[in-house]
Amino acid sequence: MKKIFFLILCLFISGCQIKQSHYTEKQQEILREEDVLEFAENNCEQVASLQLMLDEEAFEKGYIEDYCRMDLTSSSHVNFLLKRGLSDEDVEGYSAIPYFREENLERYLKAEGSYEERVLNVNMNMDLKPFEMISIVNDFSDMTLLVNKFNALPEGYVPDDMVHVKYVCTQGIDYSCTMMDQVVLRQEAEEAFERFVESALEEKGIGIVAIAAYRSYQYQKDLYNYYLPIYGQERTDQFYARPGQSEHNSGLAVDITFDHIRYTDIENHEAYPWILENMHRFGFILRYPEDKQEITRYGYESWHLRYVGAEAAAIMYENNWCLEEYLARK
Repeated sequence: MKKIFFLILCLFISGCQIKQSHYTEKQQEILREEDVLEFAENNCEQVASLQLMLDEEAFEKGYIEDYCRMDLTSSSHVNFLLKRGLSDEDVEGYSAIPYFREENLERYLKAEGSYEERVLNVNMNMDLKPFEMISIVNDFSDMTLLVNKFNALPEGYVPDDMVHVKYVCTQGIDYSCTMMDQVVLRQEAEEAFERFVESALEEKGIGIVAIAAYRSYQYQKDLYNYYLPIYGQERTDQFYARPGQSEHNSGLAVDITFDHIRYTDIENHEAYPWILENMHRFGFILRYPEDKQEITRYGYESWHLRYVGAEAAAIMYENNWCLEEYLARK
């Protein structure tokens, strides 16, 4: 009633002006409850930043002056960064990166480059030496699970959904065939591999076969220890995974050849570009591309495919990302 009376009175009093609030009724209610509405109305330079924090329910009274001073584009991690005493520039920069991870802050601060470059490089462990820090994989439901020189499968891990691969090499016919007792993959990966092989044959006349798929922890241990005295530590680590750190142990990786040629020669075959351009349709990526060795920390392998699912594979294909680059943005 008082508000209506005031509005009517203003119509008759010369020079009377009604000040419109910068904030919605809901925002005003929050600010009023925190006893900072007057400050927000009269002293907030970056109104949009304060509105953002209020709308995304990230507002903390003690930081209102900071919100009002900074140009924020996201509310994510802002309070965490303020609690850590970071500068306005750092708070604005890091909070704008959607794949910022709070647990990596100290490493980001030591890194170089733009905020995005720092976050991506650290998320990919580019700031670490191989094997400097090892995390144990514990979510096996995610087809994009990462197994590399920083992420290991538990010792003795055996997937519980493996099936025999339908299209495998034949000894005496396929040049690269070194058949193990059985060639198996996780069921989802095997079914996708079947569709891939059948489409390659139908669309391009390419006869793709698997020469290796799942390998046990013990198998990889024996393989690594066999080549270690032959090639030495550096070269062995470049081309042979340590036990627990082989993608083959995940049941999601498959080595291929086609048309009875040596697997190391497939990249020179006229049909190979079709494989590179189409495998993502079936959920596969080339896991160790030649131009990503600095990131994967492994040598180039033209024959090593990894199943990640069609959606993830399409994103990686479209952006020319390897698995580390894709997951660094998650």
